[in-house]
Amino acid sequence: MNLLLNQRDLYTKGDQVVWKGRIDGEQRDWMRWHQLMECTDLLSDPDLKQSVVFLGFCSDEGVARNQGRVGAKDGPGAIRNVLANLPVHFSSELKIKDAGDILLKDSDLGSAQLTLGYALSSILKAGGFPIVLGGGHEVTYGHYLGIKDFLADGGHRIGIINLDAHLDMRTLTGGQGNSGTGFFQIEADRKGMKQPFHYLAIGIQEISNTSGLISYAKSKGTQIIERKDLISDKFNAIKKQIEAFASEVDYIYLTVDLDVFAAPYAPGVSALAFNGIVPDDLFFDLYDVITGLPNLRSMDIAELNPSFDIDTRTAKLAADLIFKFVNRF
Repeated sequence: MNLLLNQRDLYTKGDQVVWKGRIDGEQRDWMRWHQLMECTDLLSDPDLKQSVVFLGFCSDEGVARNQGRVGAKDGPGAIRNVLANLPVHFSSELKIKDAGDILLKDSDLGSAQLTLGYALSSILKAGGFPIVLGGGHEVTYGHYLGIKDFLADGGHRIGIINLDAHLDMRTLTGGQGNSGTGFFQIEADRKGMKQPFHYLAIGIQEISNTSGLISYAKSKGTQIIERKDLISDKFNAIKKQIEAFASEVDYIYLTVDLDVFAAPYAPGVSALAFNGIVPDDLFFDLYDVITGLPNLRSMDIAELNPSFDIDTRTAKLAADLIFKFVNRF
């Protein structure tokens, strides 16, 4: 049974109208993504083998609860607008598909996250590689729920790599989750299942996390690579650490919070990082290591806030991350 049917009011299928743009020709070498994008309905149990499948998560409720700048609910549309005009360089054996959006209604974040989980699990079960377009970083807990449902037996080891200035491992406020509690919720769930918690956070900044939170995260086994350590002299050591982390798990989920990047490159985010990562050759070498992991099974891009973007810089950076991954898929 497709559990997404139970939450169908929070799901809208892919819409071909969204995918439009410049046309340079009809031969593949001249095409752009909008010409090859196929829209699909997850309620119809589609075949998604050999497909990268995009799914929007239109929520910034968690950001609002976390006292951040709201607007990330419009992130999926902004990313799609840039993706539409990207040139086609990926393999002809690969298909790109848009599975639509998960919506938020009545500030009910829990239902939206659960629906995201059902949708993501549906994509994985149908053989697709899901890329979730956020949306606030509350996307993480919903994404995890989908992986958990897909793996089902509870015995698989899940590893999460988070590119982020923040650890997002704060305790719940008034019993409610937000954009900064995802990893706290995941750790608690893994503990309740008597399963290990595998979390590697890259790009963390001391200025963005209390010392208590850093100590708490480490006490739960979190591996932390700080922003200041992302230098060429340490690249090989970091590469080995990432590969060793991946070798300990069965499933790797990559989440990219765009506030990990320096403000000039990513001004359109919920929580600005003035001194974040510069998306230069060193960073993309590191990104290649992560996206080349053989057990990477899903990813998401979080915290794009078009309300604060300048010249669509942040949306273009998000699209470039996706572009580079799809081209090597």
